[in-house]
Amino acid sequence: MNSWKWISAGFGLSSVLPVAWMLWHPTFAAGIILIIWSVAASLITAWYVWRIEVRKQKNNQRILEQRAIQTLNHHRHDWMNELQILYGYIQLGKLDKSVECVERIKERMLLDSKISKLGIPALVFYLHAYRTFNMGLQLEVDVVDHVQLDGKLSSKAENNLTESIIQVIGAYQLSGSSTWEDERLLTLTFMEQEQELIAEFDGEGSFGDLDSLKQQIEIAVQDKGIRVEQILTDNATYRLCLPYVI
Repeated sequence: MNSWKWISAGFGLSSVLPVAWMLWHPTFAAGIILIIWSVAASLITAWYVWRIEVRKQKNNQRILEQRAIQTLNHHRHDWMNELQILYGYIQLGKLDKSVECVERIKERMLLDSKISKLGIPALVFYLHAYRTFNMGLQLEVDVVDHVQLDGKLSSKAENNLTESIIQVIGAYQLSGSSTWEDERLLTLTFMEQEQELIAEFDGEGSFGDLDSLKQQIEIAVQDKGIRVEQILTDNATYRLCLPYVI
């Protein structure tokens, strides 16, 4: 956006010469030249801005496609590991372990389905892709009673919620540090309470200065119509509360 302003300012300044000429020699010809110059500058500015926007959209689309492919490959690798474990139990005749493995796979498939049905594409993609691109903080997601947000939030509220959740997770990531002995876990739970969506963050492990973490969370939801509540537990626990559209 800033580049657009500089481009527009540059072409605007280019009209200084014909304006100065017209003021110095206010003739009909000077007026015609000024009009032609202004129209040409406007058209060139519009074309250049459009070209930059198209290029930016193509780059963003390419990045998104690459991330989607990496996420799919990561999930495929995880599922292949689960199937290999199951196949090993079957070969060894360990029926009880095979049943446990199948139940674990079923629970994971159900959770992935719940996340996919949240109804906000950008948020769903981020949650599915988190394990592929983020390290240093383990994220577990839970969805209580099949929460579905489609039609319950305005487009602006959906964008605000997605941005806030990503920024809050980022705040937890940057707070404190994990070690081999003390791994950090963040559990994100989606639930409904009356006419509100609740996104609860429960951090286990070291998250540094909790006052600083709280401040970063409050900044993440500022002017977005989202309320922050601190839950008194042994962990760093906060809730984001967003009213539904009635």
